[in-house]
Amino acid sequence: MEAHSLRLHLSIALKEHEIRRACTAVEHILRAADILDDLHPAALEQVRDYCSDYIKGRKGNDTFSDFKHAYINMVVEHLDIAREMERKFYGGITGEDRPDEDEGRHKHLRR
Repeated sequence: MEAHSLRLHLSIALKEHEIRRACTAVEHILRAADILDDLHPAALEQVRDYCSDYIKGRKGNDTFSDFKHAYINMVVEHLDIAREMERKFYGGITGEDRPDEDEGRHKHLRR
């Protein structure tokens, strides 16, 4: 985008509270996703368990949105990927299959 066009659109956008809030939300979402990429599987398990405890007993009409459920599912997916990588590394080093002690523990979180 050209500097002149950027100035024109940015000055208007910064005056709008909802646009600033949306930009902040997007920034937090991207940061959270980056953090999940770097967490150790044990930390991901704790995040998953915390989220699981958090949603227990909540009704479908609660303020717990589909977006929050999607975020929890993203945590579970990151954990699945981290565990799969861990199993592959273990198998590559030892030549043995590593049993997945966490298998099935988080399936109830998915919608």
